Amino acid sequence: MQLPDKGPSMENVVATSAGDLGALVQKALSQGNGAFLKIFARSAEGKYYITVLLDRSKVLAAECLVIDTKQNLSGEEAIRVLKSSIGKPMVVDVYILDELELKLSVADNIDAYTQTPKVPLGELFKVLSEGPPGEPAERKAAMAATSQATPEPQPPVVEAEKPRPAPTPAGKPEVVVNLTGGSIPEKAFQVYAEDLLKEAKRIKGLTINRIEFDASVGEGVVYLNVHIYGNSTGDSRDIEVAEKRMLHAVSKYAPVLLREAEIKPIIRDVCIIIDGQELKPQEIVDRDKKKTGNVTKDGRISLSVLEDVWPYFSAYARTVVTEIESAGIKIDKAHFDIRGRKEFEINLSLVVETGMSKDAVQRVVKDVVSRHARELGRTLKRYITVHNIEVETVSKASPSGSAAAPVAVETSGKAAEIIAKKKLLEKEVEQLLKQAGIDELSVLTEEKKKESEETMLKSRIEPAVETLKNRVHAELKLVPRVTFKWLKLNHEIKGSTVYVDIEASFLRENVGGLFGSFSGVSDEKIKQDIAATIQRVIKDVSREYGISMKVRRLNVIIR
Repeated sequence: MQLPDKGPSMENVVATSAGDLGALVQKALSQGNGAFLKIFARSAEGKYYITVLLDRSKVLAAECLVIDTKQNLSGEEAIRVLKSSIGKPMVVDVYILDELELKLSVADNIDAYTQTPKVPLGELFKVLSEGPPGEPAERKAAMAATSQATPEPQPPVVEAEKPRPAPTPAGKPEVVVNLTGGSIPEKAFQVYAEDLLKEAKRIKGLTINRIEFDASVGEGVVYLNVHIYGNSTGDSRDIEVAEKRMLHAVSKYAPVLLREAEIKPIIRDVCIIIDGQELKPQEIVDRDKKKTGNVTKDGRISLSVLEDVWPYFSAYARTVVTEIESAGIKIDKAHFDIRGRKEFEINLSLVVETGMSKDAVQRVVKDVVSRHARELGRTLKRYITVHNIEVETVSKASPSGSAAAPVAVETSGKAAEIIAKKKLLEKEVEQLLKQAGIDELSVLTEEKKKESEETMLKSRIEPAVETLKNRVHAELKLVPRVTFKWLKLNHEIKGSTVYVDIEASFLRENVGGLFGSFSGVSDEKIKQDIAATIQRVIKDVSREYGISMKVRRLNVIIR
């Protein structure tokens, strides 16, 4: 299997039992979100090189190379070889993975991931209490005969089954208690779990499937790792609220163990996994931290985004700027403001030096930014939209925007002079016509003025409507949870206002994926998002072309 480019945290460690291997894994998981193991083992059948990818609760992927025959085993067969090797001497390299490295490792080894059964770690290392696997049948039979002949009711099998949790009633969430170092009445954990489930019932859309307590008992204290697995029918905001409330509930109800079992709980680790996505307390804090800084040393490109995705968006910003400049647009300043946490919204402000028109620059920039945003969204497995692009252009002949200002002042002064002369001429002509007995000049000039204004307005409306149609079409392709099918856009001019009729059709889809989650968002919420997107595009086009545009009819069809 492939692994991120990093060295092992523990190298050439010899494990002679399931306990030794389990201790190595627990030590690695206490320092990260996952672990990657390289195991060299041998048995009477041959020598094996086993690679295993783990998260905090289960095996994610496994592969095995039979060194003697060069045979590659994957998934369930690799797990079987691993289980048969546990309890025998093996040499282990351990790599500690953070959350990002863990997800990238899963993505890089997707074939092994799909073939591997997700065996819980507790079940994998359960062989410790059941005796080493691969024992000769004669020895097992002898042990069974000895245990039957012994009058004392203390066979090893009883000890192996003691820590197993009692079966949960059908339909109820599973509660698993893994105890080491001592004993605590299971009733205490059941009461604790009931309190957590009551809290979960008060959270919108949340369903808890499993609660797992890993408890290490010391002198008067118990060190707890709490893992909660569930599903949510809410949107991303509901899931975020559910995660934070359950994290708080784990600490809030922990004192029940002191009341029920007279032992002080110390929570070492909390893990809330909703729809397959894991979030830990510190990660919530870290993900909410937004970093603002320069992407390039000269300070020409700046970026504001969450710290955990800064490397991705800084590379994105450099790529976008390079491609825009290759189109003949020199960028003096660029600021990327990326908003959101689980879904991202790109806002870009540019100061460019070019001989192109502002509309042409806007189109080039929009195309480049949107195209690379879609590629980055596929990489991050998150939805990314381009919300706003502001472009300020300066002439190539001018070194800065301030140098271009006098030109504008001079131009506007000449225009004012021409308009003033035109008014004087009109007055002189009007006076001459009055002397000739003609009084209809004012009517003629007003009609001519109105006609010229309408002609000028129409010359702006046609390209504005075409731009609106193209942008709405492009934006609707990016709407999440649906597939855009077709668009109808008609317009009518009344006075100085353009009234727009829009009809759009979409096909509903389920959003999933390796790191995604099933979306329970209603059709009404999707329609509201589509309407907001259309209104935003109309507002942007209206501002760019200086035309009043309004939606008269909007019909969104979702099938």
